Amino acid sequence: MLYSLNELRELSPMRKLLVALLLAIVLAQIVAMAMIAHSQVRKAEWREVAEAQQRSQVAQRQSRPAEREGVMTVGYTPAR
Repeated sequence: MLYSLNELRELSPMRKLLVALLLAIVLAQIVAMAMIAHSQVRKAEWREVAEAQQRSQVAQRQSRPAEREGVMTVGYTPAR
């Protein structure tokens, strides 16, 4: 569908307008796809950071469970 310069000059004005419109639509869709992909990557990075923070908070809580206020430790088994 690529036209040489001579063929493009021979096209009617309406046909030139149609080709320009189709090219604009294709370019707009490419830009929109790139923006959506970038947005999804950013969301995935934020989700990964949030999950890492949550995992570290859980690990900290599990490493020192007796330090929490209001929790009673029952010694049926030796502490690990």
